[in-house]
Amino acid sequence: MPFKLSSKCLSALATLTFATSAAMPLYAQETSYIDVMGVMTRVDKERYTERQGAGARATFGWQTSGNWFTEVQLFGVKVDRDSNLALYPQLDTTQVGTPTAIINSTNFNPGLAFGTVGASTSPYIYTDDLRPSGDLEFSGLGVDVVYHFSGREGYSPFVLAGIGASNNNTEYDYGPRETNGFLNVGAGIVSGPLSAQGLKVRAELRYLRDFFATDMSDYQFGIGISIPLRCPPAPAPAVAYMPPTEPEPAVEVDLDDDGDGVLNQKDRCPNTLPGARVDEYGCVIADQTITLENIQFEFNSATLTARAETSLDAVVQSLLSQPDSLIEVAGHTDSRGNDGYNLRLSAQRAESVRRYMVSRGVNPTRISARGFGETQPVASNATESGRAQNRRVELTFR
Repeated sequence: MPFKLSSKCLSALATLTFATSAAMPLYAQETSYIDVMGVMTRVDKERYTERQGAGARATFGWQTSGNWFTEVQLFGVKVDRDSNLALYPQLDTTQVGTPTAIINSTNFNPGLAFGTVGASTSPYIYTDDLRPSGDLEFSGLGVDVVYHFSGREGYSPFVLAGIGASNNNTEYDYGPRETNGFLNVGAGIVSGPLSAQGLKVRAELRYLRDFFATDMSDYQFGIGISIPLRCPPAPAPAVAYMPPTEPEPAVEVDLDDDGDGVLNQKDRCPNTLPGARVDEYGCVIADQTITLENIQFEFNSATLTARAETSLDAVVQSLLSQPDSLIEVAGHTDSRGNDGYNLRLSAQRAESVRRYMVSRGVNPTRISARGFGETQPVASNATESGRAQNRRVELTFR
């Protein structure tokens, strides 16, 4: 039964194929592939068969250079006996020896090689002009040169041309003359990828010139799948050049580290002692007295405690940052004990503070020491808290 595929079916199949491939991402151009297609053929009328037949074609292709590819094709088609076969010769091989009857017609020129032929043996071998008849099995092996306009990347129309060898296996045996050469040219299109594996659809139309008998002109339409075998590494994604951005100017935040009310940028005398009054440049104003915190001594002694020495280190840093000031260290006691003893003890303690600061780098000509005993209380000596306030060391800026 002849193979028939209506134009409506082909149009619907092509529309579905390319609509599906449009939704898939583009793959890199494959460098080798296998295509498998079903084939509908329209054969030359001089084959004396039905004009339409069906078969299959397989191709193996590889990239030769750029958009040029080479393909090896193998195909086979089957065409049924002509329904008007009665017009052509009928052979009666029931008698062993020579044929008993050959019916001639205007369309057939018989030439038989005589031999022993039985009813169940092969047909006769024709030695005269070839006039094929009956069922036809037509196959071929060939090589094509293919040019893909898009290099098989996405939708890719193509054209091809090539040569090969064919075999015409008919109802009658023509011996070696069944194998001949052929040439073919064609055009088609390969779709974009239809799956994550890169499967595509290929459709093509070929004209095939088969040098069999009186030379046959056949047409073949094929459609099927294309399977990529190897693709080159995908190019690295393009990265747009971004010019270097200008660094934002640093925002200067002016601080007042020593808390004297003058910002660091303008402070000429940093590390001001807490509570000291300063001028517009952050330097201590003369004629003011500051009580030093956490200055303690050993009991009934002028020896500084470790905690007192740590506190005096900060005082030294302040005095070093204000080299133009003159300082007097004043020692004070509470009212307990003898007045003379308290006066001597306060003087000794003031001198102990002075010596410590000189040992830490303060110029000795800038600093003096003096004891006041219990003569300048700042709180009542009747209470313990008051007496604690009266036991103190002060710095007076001159």
